[in-house]
Amino acid sequence: MVDHLRTRAEFEQCLRANENGEVTAEFNGMHLRSVYQPIFRRDNTVAGFEALIRAVGVDGSHVCPAHLFRCLDQSHPDFANQISVDKLARVIHLRNFAKYAGQHWIFLNMLPSSAVASIETFSNQNLMVQRLAEMGIPREHVVLEVVEHLHSDSVSLSAATNQSIKNGFRIAVDDYGVEGSEEARVRMLRPNIIKIDRSLVQSYVGGEVEAILRSIALAKEVGAEVLVEGIENQEEYDAMKALNVAYFQGFHLGMPQPLSEYFDTNPLDFEPLRQAK
Repeated sequence: MVDHLRTRAEFEQCLRANENGEVTAEFNGMHLRSVYQPIFRRDNTVAGFEALIRAVGVDGSHVCPAHLFRCLDQSHPDFANQISVDKLARVIHLRNFAKYAGQHWIFLNMLPSSAVASIETFSNQNLMVQRLAEMGIPREHVVLEVVEHLHSDSVSLSAATNQSIKNGFRIAVDDYGVEGSEEARVRMLRPNIIKIDRSLVQSYVGGEVEAILRSIALAKEVGAEVLVEGIENQEEYDAMKALNVAYFQGFHLGMPQPLSEYFDTNPLDFEPLRQAK
């Protein structure tokens, strides 16, 4: 069993191409593939896609992403393996996204335990910048998602995110509004985008409006745009469109699937299977 992928050659050895030309990966008995969920603007056009990993074990069983990327202490025996999967996922996400990039953004999740190091890698290493350039993906189209309440060292995370923004990347605070989220940390991070957690959407539709309105006000204060995630029905979508929200995401608007399912024969001509209503 390989504990930790370190070199480009080691990552390359894990990569495969399936019958549709999509890049997948094999690592420690798991088959990894990319799916992408569209993110819509207010005018129903697609701003970009959140890249998500799907994993299948050797026995054909699906591995839950929440378990795969659960919070682990550095002393945990699976920690190094988890870091490798986290990095390998971004490798295949970017490779598959490259031929469809166009003007769309790609949202990449950062594992909490490695977010600072991962962000610094994207921001500071010339090799990563060069690889993005080779793939035709502008840095300003890469959105790095962090979960602020899962980080104990807010100062280091803030320094890394600020450097990323200076170097042309975008930063999104993910899952904002769940227990543990703090306005002070968001003020320190000053992200480009705040992704409002589904729980606040449900509360708002249920009549508890204060939490999401406070989150939107916080975004305005720090100069961030708002993305509401987890929209699962028309009622929720209508309610969110009535607010001052820039972007929308959820199963009601588009399911996670390979990018090839969203494009016609010309990769630069986007034809979503399901438009936002």
